[in-house]
Amino acid sequence: MSNQTIDEDGNEVEEKENVITKIVDWMVEKSLPEVDKYVGSLRSLNPEISNDALARKIVSRKSMKNGLVGAATGVGGLITLPVTVPADLVASWKIQIFMAIAIAHVYGHDLKAANIKTDIFLILAGDSAKEGLKRLGVEMTKGITKKAIDKYITREIMVKIWKIIPQKIITKAGEKSLTSFMKMVPLVGAPIGFTFDWLSARATGKVAIHYYSGGD
Repeated sequence: MSNQTIDEDGNEVEEKENVITKIVDWMVEKSLPEVDKYVGSLRSLNPEISNDALARKIVSRKSMKNGLVGAATGVGGLITLPVTVPADLVASWKIQIFMAIAIAHVYGHDLKAANIKTDIFLILAGDSAKEGLKRLGVEMTKGITKKAIDKYITREIMVKIWKIIPQKIITKAGEKSLTSFMKMVPLVGAPIGFTFDWLSARATGKVAIHYYSGGD
């Protein structure tokens, strides 16, 4: 039997964790060169807009796109991975990761910072990230904010978090794969798939704004 990490349900998760890490790494790298142009364009169209309003506009736009995205839209060029991840989930992550990085840029964060990918894991995991932190003995009673992370979390703990969070995202992936099935059901599947993806992106956007704005 392979040296796989076994979760509480007896399932092999290490390989899936590696796949998720590869996907997030690839998507972050692909998004970084495009974010500055995207945010700059929105600012030029809305010169008087505040950072908060601009961030909310980005969430609104990307949530709509996430709702409408097709099974494989926007993921061309992704390397073949050893574990199957639903194509609609990959497409959704690509949009949500770009959205989160764009929000980081809006609030003036360094997109070349070493922990940007860990940031993305925390944001994608949402409330599950708090569970991961708690397992390491870190209590985040007011939610996850970058200000709190930078102040209280050491790099060693961040590395440990990186190993915990993918397991939480795997759980979300299992739920998200239901969307693939729903989209196969004529008339019923499409609206259900749109609503699920739209709400998912809005939730991620809310976490990203909270995280990067340093809100309490």
